[in-house]
Amino acid sequence: MTERKRILVIGAGVSGLTAIKSCLEEDLQPVCFERDDQLGGVWYYTEDLRPGQSSAAYKSIISNNTKETLCFSDFPLRKEDPAYLPYDAVTQYLVNYANHFGLGKYIHYNRNVVKVEMCKDYETTGQWDVSYVEGGNGGGDVTVETFDGIMMCSGGGLGKPYIPAIPGLDKFKGITIHGNAYRQPAPFIGKKVIVVYLSVRSPYIVSPRIANDGWPTTMFIAQRIRQMLPACVGNNKLDKSSPCTIYSPGSAQRTQKSAGVMVNDEILDRIACNHVNVVPEIARITETSVEFIDGSVIDDVDVIILATGYEISYPIIDETLIFDETEKLNLYRYILPLGLKHNTLMIIGILLKFIPTTFNVLELQSRWSARLLSGRLNLPNMKTMVNDIHTRPRVGRLYDPLLCTSYQDDIARDIGVLPTLWNLLFPDPRLIYEYYMGPAIGAWYRLRGPATWDGAKQTILSTWDNTKYPLNKTTNAIKSEKSFLFKQSLFLAGGLCFVYLLVNREKSFQLINWIEQLCPRNK
Repeated sequence: MTERKRILVIGAGVSGLTAIKSCLEEDLQPVCFERDDQLGGVWYYTEDLRPGQSSAAYKSIISNNTKETLCFSDFPLRKEDPAYLPYDAVTQYLVNYANHFGLGKYIHYNRNVVKVEMCKDYETTGQWDVSYVEGGNGGGDVTVETFDGIMMCSGGGLGKPYIPAIPGLDKFKGITIHGNAYRQPAPFIGKKVIVVYLSVRSPYIVSPRIANDGWPTTMFIAQRIRQMLPACVGNNKLDKSSPCTIYSPGSAQRTQKSAGVMVNDEILDRIACNHVNVVPEIARITETSVEFIDGSVIDDVDVIILATGYEISYPIIDETLIFDETEKLNLYRYILPLGLKHNTLMIIGILLKFIPTTFNVLELQSRWSARLLSGRLNLPNMKTMVNDIHTRPRVGRLYDPLLCTSYQDDIARDIGVLPTLWNLLFPDPRLIYEYYMGPAIGAWYRLRGPATWDGAKQTILSTWDNTKYPLNKTTNAIKSEKSFLFKQSLFLAGGLCFVYLLVNREKSFQLINWIEQLCPRNK
């Protein structure tokens, strides 16, 4: 009997838990090192920033994704759970997930990885040496273990807060913190606070969590059919539910064509009552004031919060394996470093912001990686993989927006779990309708292929009811989804017809001539 490959999973957050489970599904032997004393990663909240922690949850954070698009493919949330989960509910969900699938016994807590490097005999074995210390603060004796493969699941590489080069920032005498150190508003009550939010240099559509018809917005953003249509058609629902777009004063970009999305239920009210002011880009900072590019100045500033995001950084490994000479990610499917003799290093969690089905993508990346490590996934030739990297959005140290239903479908197709027409038609024809009109939830990838789940079909068909249940429990916020979805179907069917006629111009001219024959103009 062949000995199972030992795979090190670094981190026990969302991607780390799915990596452990995926290894078990592929008959691999996972070993997980977690720096903290509890699983959960970013969602594990503590009052103070933990040693070495980068991206972190704050106390009032609520998921941007509705529960149906948030949960894993074979572990749905209950219909009684709220439509959007606060941080502690997400953390509890992750704990429940680990308990349900028996993942906890593979996790070694308070074990901090300090270095990952190729073994001396890597050329023949493909193995890696991992140096780690006991204790989350990085102190103590270094221990080295050898593993057959590595799955890097440490927060998507968000290991380094991005600090912009603003003239005079180092001279400011007030309090300066990065957004990762923010926990709750109490310390800032009564103070004049400048929040540096680089994204407002470009227009941002403000998207509430609940649309004006009572349904969660992300249920529609995650629809496959919307991402098949032109933006002018597919974004109709988002535009109607978003009362306005935020622009930085003086910004040259004032069209929604390139606008990003800010999920926020309160900022417009705060702007309306002058509790929040949107200001131009900062020109310079003095000891007590901030000057902007339009010449305006805010004096007596107490606090500057840098809500400027993170740089993708993996300090424990040779980053030339991950980035090319232009500092762009050189990863096939955003997972596999190219150029290695053995495909035994996987980077899990490289995500682009505002992905409405984040947990699903992390899970699919883990399943893809585990299948490759097990030898059950065949890769295309090098030329094809290089072309794939260059045809997708190139990502550098900082993230760019991307909606990625097509990306997760590509990964699913690779491992044989993407549904086909026949998979949907014969079990239940309703699945075809839900596949295009419903959100691209993870359960779709448990209908066929390896590691199927018997509950996938029922989870898919109950998606809308489960979403509606907590919203209608005390009020009649949402009326019948049947009439609502019928209207959506008519609208999107019209969009598809428009695209068809746009592509087949000869057909469109024939249609115009036919209409003119039916309805001749009066001369």
